[in-house]
Amino acid sequence: MAKRRAPAKSRKTTEPARRQLAGGVQFALLLLLLAGAGVVWAGRDHVSKVFAGFSGKEQGVKNGNSKKNRAVPVVVARAGELTNDVIVGAIGTGRARRSVMLFPKATGEIRHVFARAGGRVTKGQPILRLESRDAELAVKVAKTRLVEADRLMKRSKQLRNKKINSQANVDDASNLVDRAELELQQAEEALADREMKAPFDGVVGISKVELGDRISPSTSVVTLDDRSQLIVEFEVAEQFLSQLAVGQKVAAQTPSFRGREFQGVIEDIDSRIDPTSRTVIVRANFPNKDDLLRPGLSFVVDLTIPGKIFPTVHELALQWRKGMSYVWRVRDDKAEKVVVRSVKRLNSTILIEGDISKGDLVVIEGVQRLRPGRPVQFSMPKTAPSS
Repeated sequence: MAKRRAPAKSRKTTEPARRQLAGGVQFALLLLLLAGAGVVWAGRDHVSKVFAGFSGKEQGVKNGNSKKNRAVPVVVARAGELTNDVIVGAIGTGRARRSVMLFPKATGEIRHVFARAGGRVTKGQPILRLESRDAELAVKVAKTRLVEADRLMKRSKQLRNKKINSQANVDDASNLVDRAELELQQAEEALADREMKAPFDGVVGISKVELGDRISPSTSVVTLDDRSQLIVEFEVAEQFLSQLAVGQKVAAQTPSFRGREFQGVIEDIDSRIDPTSRTVIVRANFPNKDDLLRPGLSFVVDLTIPGKIFPTVHELALQWRKGMSYVWRVRDDKAEKVVVRSVKRLNSTILIEGDISKGDLVVIEGVQRLRPGRPVQFSMPKTAPSS
């Protein structure tokens, strides 16, 4: 059975009720707004004080009343100082302080060898001896003649005193004595020439002859080196001539002792420049107390030429902008921009030229927020930056 529709009269009665309800809600909201406005008006003095205090704080920050809040934290390091030395490298060959090849003074057969290769000898010590029998006999004969001449002169003087002999006979006898003395000296020299002696203290090399060989004054026998000092000669460009001086220190290395450096001093500087190579020969002296070095070794010599003294900063301190290099210096707790010129880099240390002195505080960290005159709060690194 179909439902009956509500009469049209009831629709017309509910519509005014809805409108009345909506009007009541709006009125309630209006009352709430009026009540809130009243509360705000009643506490207007307190709100003004709050806003005034907040505004005052912001104004104080803008006026710089709090220095701590606006100081830029940075890390600084003190500027150093180094000499811009120029190191000149050269290659040279070492030789002994004194070195000779020994030759015999006489001809003869080798009978004795007193020194072996590598042995040390002192000045005047025999190295070898030749057959000397004839020379020894000649010395004995010369001594006998000297004795006879001396006896004859004494007899001539006795006869002259007795008026038996003349003064001329005494003079002849004296001449015979002088001649006999000369002959004895010659014989002794000839005997001494049969023995080869060391002219100075040194080390004997490998002998070129053997026992029993017959040698002559043209035979090279053995080398003798004084290795207490080694002399190294090398060439230096003429542009450094005015900065060279006798006594100046040099350092050298040799492939025989890799990683070890030997210290020496300049002993002589040549008196002229080679017109072809435009270099000057320099001679350096290297002490060899431990007898490690040998004549003939090759050396790489480093000669330090003293230069101008420059301030140094860590590489992190140097800044670049628009082709200009500069550093930030802290003075009176404020950042100061100093224009500098880079001279040389030594690992992480840079030699600079500019208005920087040794001991100045230079910023190495925190440079991004720096401006000229801006206050900074700096600290020093616990460990010095590696150089």
